[in-house]
Amino acid sequence: MPSLEEMLQTDFLVIGSGLAGLRAAIELSERGKSCILISKSELAHSNTYYAQGGIAAVDPERVAQGDDSFESHIEDTLRAGDGLCIPSVVERFVQRAFPDGVRFLIDHGVPFSKADPDKQYVLHQEGGHGRPRVYCKDDYTGQAIEEHLVELVRKQPLITVLEYHAAVSLITRNRISEVKVAKDRCLGAWVLDRTTRRVKTIEADMTFLSTGGAGRAFLYTSNPENATGDGIAMAYRAGARVANMEFFQFHPTVLYEVSPEHPAERRFLLTEALRGEAMGGVLTLDKDSTQDFVLAYDPRGSHATRDIVAKAIDTEMKKRHLTHVWLNVTTRLTGKPEEYIRQSFPKIYAHCLKKGIDMTAEPIPVVPAAHYTCGGVIVGADGQTDIDGLYAIGEVACTGLMGANRLASNSLTECALYGKIAVDAALERDPSLRDPDLKPPPWQGSTVHPEINPAMLNRFWDTTRATMLDYCAIDRNENRLRVAMDILNGLVQITNDIYWHFYPTLEIIELRNLSLVARLIVESALHRKESRGGHFRSDYPERNDHLFQGATIIQQTTGIRLLKCRHT
Repeated sequence: MPSLEEMLQTDFLVIGSGLAGLRAAIELSERGKSCILISKSELAHSNTYYAQGGIAAVDPERVAQGDDSFESHIEDTLRAGDGLCIPSVVERFVQRAFPDGVRFLIDHGVPFSKADPDKQYVLHQEGGHGRPRVYCKDDYTGQAIEEHLVELVRKQPLITVLEYHAAVSLITRNRISEVKVAKDRCLGAWVLDRTTRRVKTIEADMTFLSTGGAGRAFLYTSNPENATGDGIAMAYRAGARVANMEFFQFHPTVLYEVSPEHPAERRFLLTEALRGEAMGGVLTLDKDSTQDFVLAYDPRGSHATRDIVAKAIDTEMKKRHLTHVWLNVTTRLTGKPEEYIRQSFPKIYAHCLKKGIDMTAEPIPVVPAAHYTCGGVIVGADGQTDIDGLYAIGEVACTGLMGANRLASNSLTECALYGKIAVDAALERDPSLRDPDLKPPPWQGSTVHPEINPAMLNRFWDTTRATMLDYCAIDRNENRLRVAMDILNGLVQITNDIYWHFYPTLEIIELRNLSLVARLIVESALHRKESRGGHFRSDYPERNDHLFQGATIIQQTTGIRLLKCRHT
C-alpha cells in the first residue's frame, strides 16, 4: 500500500490553478509571502484556459470620455442576475474591475488585443452588455491569461508548485478533535499525489479554494474534465454553507458534433462575441435562413443573455425535433470580410475548418451545453467562508455577484479581482497556532483495499452525468427532479462507501465530489418552485418574487432553506 507519511507545512495553501488561484499566489509572493499552489493536473489545465470571450471591465478613462459608464455595467449585471444579485457587491465589483483586475493583468504583461493604428484595446460587446467593455486576446483570452500567469508563477521562488496533486479533503479542527467548537477553523488539506500515490497532509494557516465549477456534472459541457465541483463538495462536507446551486448556466453555442467514440468529451465553445454587436452573428433554425429566431423570445434576439438564448434554443429543438440549430456569422449575413473573421477568431476558424466548416461561408451547427456554476460556497465581502481560515475565490464561490445568471465575461474579472481581495483579508488576520495534534489521513487499516475496478467507477460516473442531462438540464419539472434525486441519493451513498473502504484515487475523489454536487443542484432546483435566470421549471414557468426572491441556502447540518432578500 502506498505510504501515508508525508507532511508539509505552509502559511498559505492555494488549491486550484485557474486565474483566481494564480492571482492569489502571485499576490502573496509579491508581498513576500510563501505559499503552496496545488493543481489537480498540469498547472495550466483549468476552466480559465478554455475561456474564449474575454474579461469585462469599465476603464475610468472611458467613463471620462463618455464611452462607457459604471452605471451601465452595474445595470447589465443586475439585469442578467434576474433579481438575485447583491447590489452592493455588484457596485464594488464594477468600480474595482479595471484598476484591481484588468490593470493587474496588463501590468503583468498579458497581451490583450489592440487595434491599429491608435493602439487602443479591442473591446467586444457580448450578449447582455450595453457597451463594448470586454477585453480579449483574439478568441483565446483565457488561454493567453493562463499561460502568461503560469509562466510568472513558475519563476517565483516563493511559490511551491505541486502539479498532479488532487485535494482529497479539507482538514478542520472539528474534524480531527473530539471537542467540537461552534466556529470551526480550516487547518489545511489532505492531498493525493497522483504520481507517487501518496496522500500528503498539508498544514496551512490560511487555505484558498480556487477549484472552479462543476460543469462535468452534465453529460454535455464546455468544461474540461477536471471541473468536478471539488471545492464545493469539500467545503460542504466541512460544514460551510452553499448557495444557489440550481442556477447553472448553459452556454447557448457549443459546436454540435456526433462523436460516438467520445460522447462525454468537452464540447468546443463558440464565444459570445460571435453574436455580439461588433460581429453580428445570429441564430437560425434552418441552414439557409438569416432569420434570428430568438427575436420571438426577446427583443434583443441572439444578443440576449445566455439564459434566454439557451432556453430559446432548447425550446425550439424540442418543439421541432431538431438535433441542433445554426449560428450564422457568414460574410453574406454579417457583411464582415473573410479576412476580418479569420483574424478576429483564429482559433475558432481553424477548429471549424478542421471539422469541414468554413464559418465565413456557411453557418455552424450549435447546441447548448453546461458551462458555468452560478452558485457555490457562500463567502463574505472578503472571500471568507463560514469556516475560519478558509477562503473561496472564483467560480467555486457564491459572492452575490452572479445572482441567477452570470453576465458574459464577468467571471474572469471576478477571479482576477477576488484573488486580490481574499489575500488582502487573509494578510490582515492573525494566523492561529498550528494544531500539535494534526493527524495523518484516515485511510489506514486492514479494511482499506488498494485497488478498485475502474469499470464500476465509470458506470457510476456515466449514470451521474446522464441523470443530470436527462432530468435536470435546461427544462426541469417536479417529476423529473424527483427521479434524479432518487438516483443521486443512491449514488452519493455508494460513492461514500467506496471512498471509505478503498484507497483514494483521483477517480474515486472526483466521482464522490461530482455525485454530491449533482445532488445539491437537484435538491436546490426542487426547492425553488419558480423560473428565474439559469433555472427554468416548466411546472412553475413564472418568476415569483413574493416567495423566492432570495438565495437557496444548503448546509450539511441544517438542510435546505431560502434566505429571503439576500439580494438587498
